[in-house]
Amino acid sequence: MKTLLATMIILATSLPAFAAKLTAVKSGKALVDLEGDSFQVGEQFYAVDSSGKKRALMEIKQVKGSKAIAVTVKGVAQSGYTLEPMKRSSGSSTSGRAVAGANKNSWGLTAGFVNSSMTAKNSNGSVSMTGTSFDVLGYYQTYLDKNISVRAFGGYQTLNVAGSGNITCTDGTTNCKADLSYLGLGALVRYSFYRTSSMEWWAGAGLGFLFAMNKSSNILDTSKITTNQTVIGSLGLDYHLSRNNYIPFQFDYTFFPDNNTSSASQMVIRAGYGWNF
Repeated sequence: MKTLLATMIILATSLPAFAAKLTAVKSGKALVDLEGDSFQVGEQFYAVDSSGKKRALMEIKQVKGSKAIAVTVKGVAQSGYTLEPMKRSSGSSTSGRAVAGANKNSWGLTAGFVNSSMTAKNSNGSVSMTGTSFDVLGYYQTYLDKNISVRAFGGYQTLNVAGSGNITCTDGTTNCKADLSYLGLGALVRYSFYRTSSMEWWAGAGLGFLFAMNKSSNILDTSKITTNQTVIGSLGLDYHLSRNNYIPFQFDYTFFPDNNTSSASQMVIRAGYGWNF
């Protein structure tokens, strides 16, 4: 009896953690029967034969109900092979289980702390101004491939600065200011350069378009402030809480193309909440 029990324990512990198997293989693509296992797009697994030997490296490309589509990354897969999850080493960026929720479309909201700088000039001279403000953006994000994604955004953006110098403002003082608010629209192209089981680091660049809503200034000609274009460089981290939601952190450096009367730039720290779907 003890021998039988020991044998059963050994057999139970030697069974693979995943029961999913390949039911059809053709031209490097395979149909996977999930057998109740949970998969997500981007995950990589070994295809294992009946003797337990790893024959191929597979990546999940599509999941629908109890079925999935996988492609062969390396090796040769055959129908009947089971799937075994890859083992990750700490700090691995590309192998093993993908980031929870990675490569899924998502949307979210962010709030930003804005540090603005502007140099303005008129016939009397020029003045350097600085200031802080806040903005709120909503965004939609979609992946073009495993590492490249596009984040389109829109919302309320601001530029508030003040300063004094050897210049006379339009109200006769030397204390100049500009308080501007915009409806902002734009897009970033992002490249995800490092992943762990919960974090996705990325860098990106893009363009923004600002449509003036409220404008007040004693140094700028507000009648000429209607739209602005910005160039944006970004560095960010998406911290995944689960397969369905994450916290986006983002640093933006934004500059406004120079014109005859002013030049400006902004540094923005953003954080928010995102939902995968």
